[in-house]
Amino acid sequence: MTDKYDAIERLGEIKDEIKELVREARSIIREHGDDRTENRAERCWIAHIVTALDDDHPYLMGSMYSLQDTIEELEAITPR
Repeated sequence: MTDKYDAIERLGEIKDEIKELVREARSIIREHGDDRTENRAERCWIAHIVTALDDDHPYLMGSMYSLQDTIEELEAITPR
């Protein structure tokens, strides 16, 4: 990475990539699993991953410190 701006931008891209991979995982589970498997995945590991990324999710819970929080913190301490 050449500079901090590139690193911050990359973190945003990583966040988006993770969201896309979770959508893909959901699709696979829906296609090949049953309701029990889908519900368990959604309530456990999917919820943990999605809420750790940012506040853009349907879950009541959230993360105390998300990836988006990290991005915003880095933006705040990076001189322009």
